[in-house]
Amino acid sequence: MFSQLEHEALMRLMTHATGYTPDSRRIAHWLQEWEQADNPRTAKPHVQGLAASHALDVAKVAYAAKRDGARPTTLGRIEYSYNMQNIGRAYPLPSLEMER
Repeated sequence: MFSQLEHEALMRLMTHATGYTPDSRRIAHWLQEWEQADNPRTAKPHVQGLAASHALDVAKVAYAAKRDGARPTTLGRIEYSYNMQNIGRAYPLPSLEMER
């Protein structure tokens, strides 16, 4: 089960992924890759080129995902599913972009 600090880090990442920061696309793709992975424990703890605060949040959430084997949409909060849908629309993964 994610701790409160890990939930807060995930919400910050989701907020940045739908915002207009230079890291938005990288964070959005990382979140989508984690959500769609066959094994959620394989979440990468590092995304190249992120701001330091975003990189710390990614590492914190990746560690929690490896520990718990959870995905954003399986954490029991409705806003996570809603946010992941918005993130997918705002920044579709490159492989999904080709299918459209």
